[in-house]
Amino acid sequence: MIDYHTHSIYSDGKSTYLEILNEAQKKGVVELGFSDHLCLHYPNWAIKQDDFNKVKNEIVGLQQEAKLSTHIRFGLEVDYLIGKESQIQKMISQFPLDYVIGSIHYVDGWNFDTSTTEYDKKDMNQFYIDYFELLIKAANSRLFDIIGHADVVKKFNFKPEFELDILYEKSAVAFYNSNVVVELNTSGKDRPCGEFYPSESFLRHCYTNNVPVTLGSDAHIASEVTRYFHEAKQLLRSIGYRKLAIFKKRKRSYLPL
Repeated sequence: MIDYHTHSIYSDGKSTYLEILNEAQKKGVVELGFSDHLCLHYPNWAIKQDDFNKVKNEIVGLQQEAKLSTHIRFGLEVDYLIGKESQIQKMISQFPLDYVIGSIHYVDGWNFDTSTTEYDKKDMNQFYIDYFELLIKAANSRLFDIIGHADVVKKFNFKPEFELDILYEKSAVAFYNSNVVVELNTSGKDRPCGEFYPSESFLRHCYTNNVPVTLGSDAHIASEVTRYFHEAKQLLRSIGYRKLAIFKKRKRSYLPL
């Protein structure tokens, strides 16, 4: 079992790295990834620049604990911001990372993942088109190893009027061509949309386009580590997946699902 998406008190989580690790060990996690938010805007839900060294020292210190039954992987969840690729790469390069999750939280400067105030004013059809264009650009940037919660645009259950399969297919092709992994993020089950990110349909497009998959709980408190993983693994097997992508020093390998 692996969990590659967790957040600590250094970003918007409520638990320390050690608390998350202890929970992961109780649940038999073989590989645990810490992946706090990193964003050029330095919003209050991301790592503060003054904490960069603290984050590095704590995670590297845990990685060096020889007696741990759980392997610690150093990840970050990094916001893709169009036109800021070089600045993002410079930020990423300051950390000794095993992997980087690329995510979209902003469309036209609006953090749609946090604030619901603008949804009633938006053209949902155009909003979805704009989101998926950014998602594809994020993959094409080659900044990231993993694409995080790929259809988080559905979080608050606002939907477009058209079928999404064309956008799913375009995204999956971009993921394959950019050699990124898609994350099955189980946190969506606890959101208004009530389903995993990405949806089963989106995952099937990824599978048919040979896009590898990994698992993340998006835990913001230790008890959420591996939430809904039994169901998630069943879904992946039903689609056809038989292995999960893992990373070390940004090199990809696999574990049996």
